[in-house]
Amino acid sequence: MPRKVTPAQYKRMVDDYNRKQKQAIDKYNREAAAHNRKVNRAIDDYNREVRAHNARVRSNQQRLAAEISRFNRQRSTTRYITVQTSTIALHTAYSHVDEQSELWNERGQELADLAEAETANSAYVANALLGETAAHEEEIEETSLTDELSALSLDLHNRWEGARFAINPRNPDAARHFCTSAREVIVELINMKAPDAAVLQAKPNCERGPDGKAVARREKIGYLLDLNGADYEALGDFVETNVNDVMNLFSQFNKGTHGTAGRYDIPALRTIKHRVEDSIRFLSTLVRGSSR
Repeated sequence: MPRKVTPAQYKRMVDDYNRKQKQAIDKYNREAAAHNRKVNRAIDDYNREVRAHNARVRSNQQRLAAEISRFNRQRSTTRYITVQTSTIALHTAYSHVDEQSELWNERGQELADLAEAETANSAYVANALLGETAAHEEEIEETSLTDELSALSLDLHNRWEGARFAINPRNPDAARHFCTSAREVIVELINMKAPDAAVLQAKPNCERGPDGKAVARREKIGYLLDLNGADYEALGDFVETNVNDVMNLFSQFNKGTHGTAGRYDIPALRTIKHRVEDSIRFLSTLVRGSSR
């Protein structure tokens, strides 16, 4: 049997129901408003990132086009024929990346954007060495790999610091010291996440190096790209060609074709240092982006 209530009690019950309903509606509206603000912030952040990314892409495209245009105006020279040939090879490798990258996943496209910047860096160095572009000494001296390398390996960080400090007018063997240390950093950076044992376990029949024992560097690069979820052949070929491009710079100076290894090489070495630094940063992106 329903409980009888007085008119006053009934009014209080109605008022209590209305108050709770209003509280529920107010809570829903607050949560909805907070959710909408969060969504709007996320959309704004995404749009800012897209705009920033597009700006970087446009900048890289414009810079690459400008450097290649300058490079094509250069006269061939026997002194830097290796550098010129290497720059052309890298630009060709990037062209294959550019043709295919629209079909790649997000990580692949991110690396393709970085590849474009690396290609522009290569052309810039070639132009600087051939006399078309003056080296931006202050910019080169300010750049640093401290954060990238120290987060990965203290040993790599120390080796790079040794390479950097070798570029000193008072160092009579600056070129050899810098090139040797920088080469070691590149080799060890690749080996850090792609040691022979790991690559062989993943691909027992992989290609070997000239000695027939060590795993070929191209296989290591493919392994790293696979860890990044972006093992695209054109991208792997580009990374291999990019490493070769930097190694060719080392060979150029170790051959002594530029003169003595002392203070007369310092401006050119500083230009190369900038190129090597960005290349190491590019490789460290692969190492940090590995999933295992």
